[in-house]
Amino acid sequence: MALFPIHQYFYRNGKLKPCGEFVASENEGGVYEVLRVVDGIPLFVEDHLERFYCSAEIAGKTLHFSAGELLKMLYELIKKNGVNEGNILISCKVNLKAFFIAHSYPGVNDYMNGVSCGLLHAERHNPNAKVFQTQVRTEANRLIAEHDYYEVLLVDHNGNITEGSRSNVFVVRNEKILTPLASKVLVGITRQKTMECARNLNIGIEEKELPLSGLQENDAVFLTGTSPKILPVNRIENVEFDVNSLLLRQLMREYDRMIEDYVAEEKKRPFRS
Repeated sequence: MALFPIHQYFYRNGKLKPCGEFVASENEGGVYEVLRVVDGIPLFVEDHLERFYCSAEIAGKTLHFSAGELLKMLYELIKKNGVNEGNILISCKVNLKAFFIAHSYPGVNDYMNGVSCGLLHAERHNPNAKVFQTQVRTEANRLIAEHDYYEVLLVDHNGNITEGSRSNVFVVRNEKILTPLASKVLVGITRQKTMECARNLNIGIEEKELPLSGLQENDAVFLTGTSPKILPVNRIENVEFDVNSLLLRQLMREYDRMIEDYVAEEKKRPFRS
């Protein structure tokens, strides 16, 4: 998966470089993390870095920079490129890199009316580690392009929905929120924050298997991720869902409030802005 920086500077092995020196390479097997910049602040950056280092440990990669050093690199990257909104990718196969990548955020209509999803019978190796896995990503992209889906949901060999190809999935059923077991998915940062939002709102939430055969039993479905935040799903293939679920809309508002609070607090810290 060849990814290129979209702004003037990137970091390689702790040094700021002009993007003219960037060399794209195959990232299969390399660990990576994508985080969102909001008003000049890398959102939930401590959580993202913790997961990045966890992925590296699972994948047997040695990172030669501390989380504190990488944090300073990210803020310098934002400052030097003069970017207030966007996505940064941190990756390590051989070299540690950090750079802004192209992003696509859902529009107002997507949040109001929901998006459509397809299904893909596939499983990611090492689901708890964020590692480039070209085969699943390629097949997912093919289905998305062919059917104009926003996302495809992965179904494992037991017939359970696990996660999106680039997102986590939740369902609303009987006034409760359900999501697949953490051991079966990449535990996304937005997934964690969504569960925190649910607890803040005293909404019941449970991790359990979500059989594809029981898809129609769910009242609502939504995706979570760095770019989509909390995004309603209006249908999965030919099964439709309620995008105006009260619990879902409460969660969306609570998550947006959490982002606003985080950004405001981060701006008070040294070297943050």
